[in-house]
Amino acid sequence: MRLLRGVAIGAAAWLSACALGPAPRGGPSLLDDYRRAGSAFALAEIPNDLSGISYSPESGTHFLVENGAGNLYEYSSDLRSQLRKFRLVGGPSRDFEAVAVLGNSKLALAHEQNRVVIVTIPAADADTELSVDPNDPEVQELVLPTRAKRNRGLEGLCYDAAGNAGGGTFYAVQESSPRRIYRFDRPADGANASVADGSLRVQEPFDAEEVFSGIAEDLSGCAYDPRSGRLLVLSHLSSVLVDVSTEGEVVRVLRLPGVLRRGAVQYEGITLGPGGKLFLVSESALFQRASRALIYEYTGAGERSNRGRDAERVEEGPIQ
Repeated sequence: MRLLRGVAIGAAAWLSACALGPAPRGGPSLLDDYRRAGSAFALAEIPNDLSGISYSPESGTHFLVENGAGNLYEYSSDLRSQLRKFRLVGGPSRDFEAVAVLGNSKLALAHEQNRVVIVTIPAADADTELSVDPNDPEVQELVLPTRAKRNRGLEGLCYDAAGNAGGGTFYAVQESSPRRIYRFDRPADGANASVADGSLRVQEPFDAEEVFSGIAEDLSGCAYDPRSGRLLVLSHLSSVLVDVSTEGEVVRVLRLPGVLRRGAVQYEGITLGPGGKLFLVSESALFQRASRALIYEYTGAGERSNRGRDAERVEEGPIQ
């Protein structure tokens, strides 16, 4: 009962932080109501392989994960200041690709090996270690279907706090070979669970290979939008953000700016932040020496004709 109450409080806090309130599900894409807020900027403390981001309405901060190095960072609400750094210890390797805030100081980390671990963020003020060892009683591990190819596993993870009757539902994206969207409920008992032994039930709500064909060459990140009940899915190879329903209907595709348009090279993570802002993060690449962030501001309904030239809209169908 305490868990369900905490999740409900977290969902309410999310809507309050976004300052948008509940909105009818479905309908026009909210991407039409966004405008880019300036140029992409460097996150100098994360030089390589920034792979995921998630906003916590409870703390008013962002959590970012760096793959390969096994580091988790906490940043201010505007992403301009690093607050803490967590060294991830234990587990099969340090190749974590995505992060999703769950509420009540809990967050989930998605691993390239198609595993998700749920951990508790410590209350320490300084940098510290954080166990991701599935044998640790404080860590919960969820094992998804085995990836088909090496380095083509989970790349994105997002969370619907109101799903599963308030128990919470995850959406995870597998990068490619094949592209996949997984949906699974958060186990309420806090125990480890796996597809292999039947203790974790994982569904594919739609055929991602078919839905994203000609639109997104790979899948690199996702965010669940409680306002529409849809997913915002990133592709780093195609540099697009896709608004897609949980049944596989593509509602809108937004082209993301490259370096020459004051954007970034390799978009890997997305989250909804305060005021409904979209925060996107990118790995460093080419001549860039640090990971980068880009922010889109929510202008609200009725501002669709004034989104700005940098927020190019692409209608449904293949991208030329």
